[in-house]
Amino acid sequence: MHSSTHDFASLLHPISMVEFFSSYWECKPLVIHRKNSKFYEGLLTNRDIEDIISTSDARYPAIILSKGGSYYPAHAYTTDITVGQLTFPGVPDVNKISMEYSKGATVSLPALHRTWEPLSRLCIRLEEALDYAAHANAYITPGGTSGFTPHYDTHEVLVVQIAGKKRWLVDEPPLKLPHSSQKFTAESFTPGPRVMETELTAGDALYLPRGYVHSTTTSDSHSAHVTIGLNVLTWADIAWEFIPSCVENEEYRKALPPGFASRAELRPALKQRLAQMLPGVPVEHDVLIDRAISLVQSMRRRIPARFRADVAVITANSLLQTPIKQRYDVAQGKDPLTLDFDGKRFIFPGALSGILAAMCARATFRVADLAAGPDTETWLTFARTLQRIGFLQVNRA
Repeated sequence: MHSSTHDFASLLHPISMVEFFSSYWECKPLVIHRKNSKFYEGLLTNRDIEDIISTSDARYPAIILSKGGSYYPAHAYTTDITVGQLTFPGVPDVNKISMEYSKGATVSLPALHRTWEPLSRLCIRLEEALDYAAHANAYITPGGTSGFTPHYDTHEVLVVQIAGKKRWLVDEPPLKLPHSSQKFTAESFTPGPRVMETELTAGDALYLPRGYVHSTTTSDSHSAHVTIGLNVLTWADIAWEFIPSCVENEEYRKALPPGFASRAELRPALKQRLAQMLPGVPVEHDVLIDRAISLVQSMRRRIPARFRADVAVITANSLLQTPIKQRYDVAQGKDPLTLDFDGKRFIFPGALSGILAAMCARATFRVADLAAGPDTETWLTFARTLQRIGFLQVNRA
């Protein structure tokens, strides 16, 4: 397993974040040619993809085959394996996958950020920096064939070329910044003017705003790339319950600014924009913004849980660690006590509110330092409950 320190800034290098958001974001495609084939080596390599397909025991739909715009049925490249009384269904048949790949099929590894740690941590960094939900898919296509047929996505796309070469054909969007409800339909699609034709080689990157129609081909070389998708929250997502037709207006389909959920200094501008878009709405703008923030927090990718065998029941002297504040929200002063954490809501007796507040006031703590006498057992019981849901972690430093 590799380590990677890539973040959004490094993926855009040498373009600065300021230039990107002022000149390209939601406006026009950007291609970055680096002439550095090892630029993404710590993120994913060609060999990594081969190993995932060959030996990782990833099951359908973690491995998908497609060709000519159509997906293969799972039974065309998987098999069921029986060992004793146990049956393992949907196990990829590497020989079948290899045969179809040699005939021009693309092998997709959707949502690879779930299981591949460098991509997982990259998506976490993107979400923490931008406040948009991020996901990562990997694709490998043989030389001399086509990838997916022309289509657009309803999320922002950042392509990073891992190995080989792929030619991208990009056309004007038939609908600018389509909402997530406005999916691409091939039947009603009429090709627009060609915007760009470019070949990505290992180390290159391509940004496509949602709505830009794209298709791909390979030449003499195979291609391996990762597509990072950013699912933005739009003004329409906030306004639709008051103005159902707002998705037809491009202004409402624009994304809330990056960092809107974590940068308090943006709130005045958000409220001003809502006042323009939703005049006379009988709901406070702060309430609407808080709803949007809660929605983003529920969608955010979290550090994957990891099973550990060397666990001991925590004691009053165990050093415990609280999560970063972006991962949770507490409704203080209410009964019952409500804790929103990693997209889930937990309810506790209101009497525990003071204990939780004391814990959250510190990055690390020991129960013995915060409680005394008969209250210690109450603190310990609550701390063990919070440990069980993943809110508290034992700091082993």
